[in-house]
Amino acid sequence: MAAALPALPLLDLCALFLLSLLGFLRWAPHAMARLRMGVYRLRWLLLAIGILYMGFTPGEPLHAWLPGLSREGILEGARRMLVLIDLLALVYLMLALTPTSELAAAVRQLLTPMSIFGLDTDRFGRRLALVLEGVGEAQQRLEAARGREKLVDALVSVLHELETDATREPAQAALPVLGAPRWWQWLLPLLLAFVLWMWPR
Repeated sequence: MAAALPALPLLDLCALFLLSLLGFLRWAPHAMARLRMGVYRLRWLLLAIGILYMGFTPGEPLHAWLPGLSREGILEGARRMLVLIDLLALVYLMLALTPTSELAAAVRQLLTPMSIFGLDTDRFGRRLALVLEGVGEAQQRLEAARGREKLVDALVSVLHELETDATREPAQAALPVLGAPRWWQWLLPLLLAFVLWMWPR
């Protein structure tokens, strides 16, 4: 999906964003706040993309007094911003629906061919799970802090815990054992690629 999003037209990107919002409301309403925060953090990047495309894309000017703004530029700027927002929404939805241990186990399974080069995929997967869990806990604690003083206290507490954990024995994360993908699961990426290839532009 990430590779296909830049090629989708504006209306399809709008429909995909609405579908992702429905997915949040249906399966992960608790993650809507994280999605809003993620979009808010990207505000300056989205603004830069909008200015870049809206102000420098050639086309028919909207008004004689605004020669730099064109209809094509506004549509293309909105399309580019929606590409980033859709990707963010899909990633957050996947993270909200998939447990951390299963994500780490899936990454470990994807990296299995790298073991011929000496990569310990099992150790990498366990450490990835620990990192993801630690980042999630720290983010929840910081989001729960209200006001400048509480936020500073939360930052100090998180840094203190990180320093304390660094002196302890490394924890071990238990990863589920994923079976080999079924034959029809191999067809899903091919089906998605075919649908996107045949999708009307």
